[in-house]
Amino acid sequence: MAGGMFMAVLDATIVNVALPAMRADLDATVGGLAWIVDAYTLSMAALILAGGILADRWGAKRVYLVGLALFAAASAICGGAATVAWLVAARFMQGAGAALFLPASLAIVRSVFNDPDDRAKAIATWAGIASVAAAIGPVAGGVLVGGFGWRSVFFVNLPTGLLAFMLTAWIVPDRSVQRARRFDWAGQVASIVMLGALCFAAIECPERGVASPAVWLAGAIAAGAATAWFLIERRVRDPMVPLVWFRNPVFVAANLVGCLVYVGYFGMLFVLSLYLHGDYGLDARQTGLALLPVAASLTAGNVIAGRLQGHMSPHGLIAGSLILAALSVPLAAELLVAHAAWPAIVAALAIFGAGTSASVPPMIAVVLEQVPETASGVASGLLNAMRQIGSLFGVAAAGAAVALAPNWSSALWRVTILAAAVYALAAALAIGWIGRRNVRPDAHI
Repeated sequence: MAGGMFMAVLDATIVNVALPAMRADLDATVGGLAWIVDAYTLSMAALILAGGILADRWGAKRVYLVGLALFAAASAICGGAATVAWLVAARFMQGAGAALFLPASLAIVRSVFNDPDDRAKAIATWAGIASVAAAIGPVAGGVLVGGFGWRSVFFVNLPTGLLAFMLTAWIVPDRSVQRARRFDWAGQVASIVMLGALCFAAIECPERGVASPAVWLAGAIAAGAATAWFLIERRVRDPMVPLVWFRNPVFVAANLVGCLVYVGYFGMLFVLSLYLHGDYGLDARQTGLALLPVAASLTAGNVIAGRLQGHMSPHGLIAGSLILAALSVPLAAELLVAHAAWPAIVAALAIFGAGTSASVPPMIAVVLEQVPETASGVASGLLNAMRQIGSLFGVAAAGAAVALAPNWSSALWRVTILAAAVYALAAALAIGWIGRRNVRPDAHI
């Protein structure tokens, strides 16, 4: 299961390094390059809830394998693309494949590991391998582009995807679907429109500005689709997301924590990359190497979370990790602005990364515990959609801060305050709501 997650995360980080080569080879505009990156994110965020629904309806293993095959085929098309338009279209296909296999992978973990402690350790391993992909993505991208050209960053998915497909077909048990559900077509279309429009607004806001008619139109479409989705789900016989779940404060809080954590982390990652280039004068390769310890600390945080599971309550582990991360953010900003010794800066940023990642495995475990096994796919899809939306809005907020700030230090501090605030809010939700773990919606489904 971690093999598919590794491939999806690697593809999201490795492509950025190849953008200059793509621009030269395909004569791409800056807008075209942005869509090469954003098409993947937009497609995955809009369709990931559908992937969870399909995993529960048709079986998680089957949907996982279909998603892997689609992702690998799309990667081959990306590698052979002769125009920007073909490349963007294939990136949409990649996002659709990832939207299928990501929630299915967590549904499989939920079904295979029945003991809560074993499940939490498995989720920590799953997330930790994803962190490895995030860490090596920029470095691997630089090596591949330098040695084999930009197309190699897509072709590398073929052997990885084939290996993950074969191991899944061989190892993963084929659990039959325990409950047949009618497919909620109206709700599904409304959710795709809602998530797609919301993500489009977040992606385009930094470039077009808050006052852009396109941004406002996308926001209005998202709001209208959200209203329609809510009304549909109230009336349909088999809703894609049972609304009774939202009466469970634990389930709601865990999803909100996932969204807030991704707002803070990806906002900080965005501004850090620009700050190191603008204030320190680092080039792309140097910036990637400078941030490598931060990405590596994500793996350490997942390992720590796996070891602490069973010794700490989930809400205590989430809150403690996020408070530690929130305190380390202003320390790292102060050290960066003061041009302090680099080991001190790296240590502060590593604490931020480890605190962030240590909160993720218990958060995922709490979400999966709140729903029956037959609904774990859609629960996973909803959590991943919330996290994806959080990352998009974090980048949008950081981009606005950079655009409006008078200098790099001011931009860094504005995003630092945002990250610390959302982490503190997420920690408060964990203490106040996730601590109330006696509510389960199983009986109502």
